[in-house]
Amino acid sequence: MEESQARKFIFGPINSRRLGKSLGVDLVTAKTCSLDCIYCEAKATTNLTMSRREYVPVDRVTAELDAVLKNIPAPDYITFSGAGEPTLNSGIGRVIDHIKKYHSACPVCLLTNGLLLGDATLQKELSQLDLIIPSLDASSEEEYSYINRPCPGETLEKLFSGLCSFRRNVPVKMALEIFVVPGINDSDESIDRFYRLVKDIDPDLIHLNTLDRHGVIAELAPASRERLEKFASVLGNIAPAEIFGPTREPHVPHK
Repeated sequence: MEESQARKFIFGPINSRRLGKSLGVDLVTAKTCSLDCIYCEAKATTNLTMSRREYVPVDRVTAELDAVLKNIPAPDYITFSGAGEPTLNSGIGRVIDHIKKYHSACPVCLLTNGLLLGDATLQKELSQLDLIIPSLDASSEEEYSYINRPCPGETLEKLFSGLCSFRRNVPVKMALEIFVVPGINDSDESIDRFYRLVKDIDPDLIHLNTLDRHGVIAELAPASRERLEKFASVLGNIAPAEIFGPTREPHVPHK
């Protein structure tokens, strides 16, 4: 395959605020996800599922990745992201293995909603990642149901348990992302609950995000700088907390 042909699974490199030059890998058909988040810039989920299978052919993904990397400078990261949840593809471990074997100079990052991270098989598949960025957008079941709109039967308690399990079992650098939605998960009480959850997860970094482009619900607004700073000042006592998008210095935790 020539890199000049239309790409189906690889996009970028894009200039990422967090990852520098990031080459994206999309492992599911749009819009396949285990959540239907109200803020998602990829729009509403049309295939809400927790079922893992090879949604797009892994052999074609790796062939396209090889062709693209032949013709561009090495990116700062190869990043699993795109129009759905990457871990739903049962072949993600094979793609990671391929990158580590043939493109070992490229660090590998996974952006994930985290719902499957408690699965022991998936934990093994993700063990060679260089960075994982899972999401935790809710501090209560009510917030979780409103913001993330998960598959039936999925709860914040299960997500939290999976994040803690992954953190205990897989020695991969973790940057925990929290998406702040004004009036929903940004109260002082919410911040206190987030503090307790994040302290137990114990990530290496905390990424604080808010609305940048229109989400699924049109009336959503970005969080104020003041509230994001409040999150950073509290959670920064656990791990360095950085706000996206305005550039700021990480809040260094007190030891």
